[in-house]
Amino acid sequence: MFRRRGNNFGNDDEAMPSYPMHQSNKTKNNGMSKPSLFAYRYTTKGVIIFRAIVAVVILLCILWGCLIIKIARDISNDGGGNRLPRGLIVRPKIERHRFGNKLRQRIKRLELRLEGKSPMLDVNQMESPVLVFTFKRADYFERAMWKLYENHPAQKYVQQKSNLQERHDIGRTIGAPIIISQDGDDPEVKAVIEAYREAFEINLGIPLYRIEHYRPPEDKQEEVQIDSWDIDPKPYQDLARHYGWALEQTFSGAAYDLDTQHDRHISKPPLPQRVVILEEDIEIATDFFSLMNATADILDSDDTLLAVSGYNDNGKTQHVADSKRLVRSDFFPGLGWMMPRRVWDGVESHPNTALKNNWAPNGFWDDWIREPNIRLGRQVLRPEVSRTFHFGNIHGVSQNDVKHDLNQILLDRVGVQWEKEDLSYLKPEWFAESYWGRVSNAKLVSTEADAKFYIAHSDVRLVYNSLSHFETLAFNFDIMADEKAGIVRTGYEGIVEVRYGKGEFILFLTPPYVSEGSPPSTFGKKAWTNVDKTTLLQESFGLSIPSEEDWQMNW
Repeated sequence: MFRRRGNNFGNDDEAMPSYPMHQSNKTKNNGMSKPSLFAYRYTTKGVIIFRAIVAVVILLCILWGCLIIKIARDISNDGGGNRLPRGLIVRPKIERHRFGNKLRQRIKRLELRLEGKSPMLDVNQMESPVLVFTFKRADYFERAMWKLYENHPAQKYVQQKSNLQERHDIGRTIGAPIIISQDGDDPEVKAVIEAYREAFEINLGIPLYRIEHYRPPEDKQEEVQIDSWDIDPKPYQDLARHYGWALEQTFSGAAYDLDTQHDRHISKPPLPQRVVILEEDIEIATDFFSLMNATADILDSDDTLLAVSGYNDNGKTQHVADSKRLVRSDFFPGLGWMMPRRVWDGVESHPNTALKNNWAPNGFWDDWIREPNIRLGRQVLRPEVSRTFHFGNIHGVSQNDVKHDLNQILLDRVGVQWEKEDLSYLKPEWFAESYWGRVSNAKLVSTEADAKFYIAHSDVRLVYNSLSHFETLAFNFDIMADEKAGIVRTGYEGIVEVRYGKGEFILFLTPPYVSEGSPPSTFGKKAWTNVDKTTLLQESFGLSIPSEEDWQMNW
């Protein structure tokens, strides 16, 4: 008889059924031996699976540990820790994988708790946001964001750690918070936004908001009929719609409710009093925000001003010299500018002048702002040496129309503490009187050759008698030759200036009305006057208003 003890189906002392050795296999298979064999095999298989699971878990933990160590080293090398020399600002890395980006953010949050650095900016200081427009040029956008991050005024408080506790007492911070308005949902652009959200919010304590303007698929967009000799207006119309939508979201405060995904706790900022406007292909100078901060109060209080711009259309290297000089201009340049709330919402004395009421209905938003019935004689402050550089020459709206000129604009490298400069000369009456004095006292010459000769020793004035004459002079002196809505580019009361040869003195191209006598009664005083293009040119050239036929022939 065969007996077995100690199986899992009873006590070890319990007698097991026995079967004669000569019984058939069928009889044996009906006994207790078969379940015991299956249990043994089942137990062995379970152990193998369990061991395999443990091995996989250990392997995953090792991989996670290696990944965490790598990202921690990257963060330490990229400005995340105290091991970096003070004053060093390192470019954020663009993490294109969502998992890696989230893990990096968690490590940065832990590091923040341990180090206790970069407190959030006081919400009361965030009334002057910077609004950045982007579409789908991620490489350009990243370059623009890097310069925005590198030159942001909050950097000085982070680099000077002794001042960290004073961030609640530093007053207004121009450029806070950051608002990125993305036209569409390009994933590469989103990756750039997330990288810089981490950089601004965790490293600098500046909130970054992303808002998305819906862009219908190409096959669902309305076709635009254009003449064969015209440029395609559709890209300009798309950009204008995006501009108007994003500006309203910003000034109304709705942008702060559209994006609630932040790396830190963010209190809702107050409504903006002014907005700094940049695009994905604009690089800013080191003192760009200082310029905006120093001129913000002037812009707020002077209702003869439309905006402050950091750009000079004639700011080529050979035409500018004085990094500390600002001027008033009748021409709106855009390309890195600041607009006050009163221009967007309108003012009580002129309620129908709000830009938001009928924003750029036909596209071409910048030319729309230049129209006499929109600008209403208001002027713009701009520097002689540009504080912005437009580098986007590929796949842009303008299709490289002025690529040659844009690439030669000098971006200031000196850096000026604008808050310490006396800017009282920019008051409209004072500037008009001073400017007229310098222009009218400049040496009057009759030829380009004489102008190029005498400019080495004194200011020079050369008269142009028509727009076609101005275009010829502009071409020969290598400056912008176009006119928009009766205003020559960069002009102040029809006067265009350049430092030909980058010297101390200025060449003034002037209309015939400029003389050595007293200025016209309206000189520098056209704000809030609704004069059309014809009237502006008539005043500039001292002519009677031409007929439509004469206009088309002569102008």
